[in-house]
Amino acid sequence: MHMKTLKALVSGLMAAMALSGISATAQEFPNKPIRIVVPYSPGGGTDAVARMMAQRLSITLGQSVVVENKPGASANIGSEFVARAPADGYTILVTAPNFTTSEALYDKLSWRFDDFIPVIHLVRYANVLVSAPDSKMATVPEMVTRAKAAPGMMTYGSAGTGSNSHLAMELLKQRVGINPEHVPYKGSGPLKTDLLGNHLLLGVDGLGGMIELIKNGQVKALAVLAPRRTPLWPDVPSLGDFGINDVDGNGWYGALLPAGTPPAVVAKLHSAFAAALAMPEMRERLMAMGVEPVGGSSESFRTYLLGERRKWSDVINTAKIKVN
Repeated sequence: MHMKTLKALVSGLMAAMALSGISATAQEFPNKPIRIVVPYSPGGGTDAVARMMAQRLSITLGQSVVVENKPGASANIGSEFVARAPADGYTILVTAPNFTTSEALYDKLSWRFDDFIPVIHLVRYANVLVSAPDSKMATVPEMVTRAKAAPGMMTYGSAGTGSNSHLAMELLKQRVGINPEHVPYKGSGPLKTDLLGNHLLLGVDGLGGMIELIKNGQVKALAVLAPRRTPLWPDVPSLGDFGINDVDGNGWYGALLPAGTPPAVVAKLHSAFAAALAMPEMRERLMAMGVEPVGGSSESFRTYLLGERRKWSDVINTAKIKVN
């Protein structure tokens, strides 16, 4: 047999064997328990969504799906853990906007965006800008006018430096040319306490956590930090209502896998997550906690994440924000 012919035959056989292996992997998957790693503490929004998904996936896939919390270092400990896990579909990361900001915020990072394959965009949530009870500001134009009239005299609080709400406000500042001073808090609780006590003028946080204060008239909702109102609470105005259409500060939760996971396994997990999101009772539960189901393809989620990564990197670099 001619050497070239022999090489071609061997290459063909190897390719066929590889494809057969991938097919067998997909058909067998899953044949043992799956874990969803949440890089945050129990009890938060990401954790709650992950546990709801895990319950449904266990039924769909016929295997136990457990949630493991691996908090620390602004989600970087859990993210690194999944990045280093075997690329076999049995370790899933369910995470939030830190995933698209950590590379710009941290000088030393033990994982990278390309260590992961996006699976599905689970939900989005709105961040809202509110004013303190005695601030006498009821609209975004009033806030902008006041901030420009007295530079350096206005403060706003967020749940922490580098948080999604912090960066959303920094993006708004850059777009409209104002510079309120950022006051970082260790979580939403202390932020709300100081807002209600009029110790700062403005606060930015997830709308779901602020909505009761807004409904009770304890704080004034100036706008969700996005071009359009959220369908969950359509009475709250958006930045687009005031002609600001180039600020999208929505947050998200999504599922990712280690890079190198077989495409057929990615597809099977995507299908399971998508089926869970499509269930009416699941959608109702998610919306009741203040998040909006999204779904879509794995590729559309990757495109979205790349856009978020570019946007927040520009904001972080312009504002010279670092977390060490």
